[in-house]
Amino acid sequence: MTTAQKVQIRTADLHEIMHAVSRVYCPHEIRFSGSNRGELAFFEVIHGGIQPVVSFAYKTAIKVDAGRFPSVLLMQTCIEGGGTITQGDDCVLLRRGRTVPMSPGLSTQIYHDDRYAQRSVRLDIQRAESLCSRWLNAPLDRPLQFVLRPFSPVLEKAWSQAVETVLAYERMNMSLPPCAVAAFDEFMLCLVLSGHAHNYTDALNAPTKAIAPRLVREAKELMRLRGAEISVSGIAAQLKVSMRGLEAGFREALGSTPTQYLRRIRLDAVRAQLLSPSESTTITDVAFNQGFFHQGRFTAYYRQAFGEMPSQTLRRSKRAIK
Repeated sequence: MTTAQKVQIRTADLHEIMHAVSRVYCPHEIRFSGSNRGELAFFEVIHGGIQPVVSFAYKTAIKVDAGRFPSVLLMQTCIEGGGTITQGDDCVLLRRGRTVPMSPGLSTQIYHDDRYAQRSVRLDIQRAESLCSRWLNAPLDRPLQFVLRPFSPVLEKAWSQAVETVLAYERMNMSLPPCAVAAFDEFMLCLVLSGHAHNYTDALNAPTKAIAPRLVREAKELMRLRGAEISVSGIAAQLKVSMRGLEAGFREALGSTPTQYLRRIRLDAVRAQLLSPSESTTITDVAFNQGFFHQGRFTAYYRQAFGEMPSQTLRRSKRAIK
């Protein structure tokens, strides 16, 4: 595994922070409404191979004009203080513990008070639109735009846990392997696409026809052959079907979702490695290599599937080979 990358700036020079923020997001105009009175402004970017997490605080009230906010899909969480975001004709209050999605292509103005601190995740708008297109199995006829309002309590909890996972890996000074990175990236995109209203929500919620049993069999074969190397959305793209149709087909034929079926294949692969370990085999490495990025959930899935903890399997197997 590689180490996580982190950039951190603490400075009393507000313009230094402004330029750092502009490099990560987009060029924008900032007017400082007060003075930070010698307090250190803060800027940090953590990139552990998943989504970059950006935290910053100016320590003074500011007004931002970000223009039409080009090519940036930003999930902004208020950590302290408050303010407002205006995009087009919509305006939303920023409050502690609330995350608001900011979509590209809209005239954007932001106000932060002098206590405001934020943590943001910049999602790849092209990947988000590609995933939405796969769900629909049709090209998008207009840019993806989210409703400017705070996440629901359920989505807020799931989102904060996902971001905390990124930060936890940074604290351990490690990044995920490519297959786990891809799985986590898709997981975060799925969270917001399925959990927050946008201009394709109605289309995604419309009734859909299940794919043919033949295609379900082909999807199962792809899962067995590719395992951690392929995602459910990748399977849908390869079969040229919608992800919703793929899910409906699996539910009809197998009584489970494609995600559940693929997860079991990956769990079986983990168990096979834990049953035949080498001296250097670790549960973390084996789980990561099969695309399991959240260790707590992985352990719960494993125990449910096999009736024991992965540590018990590995410990028994290592005793047997001594």
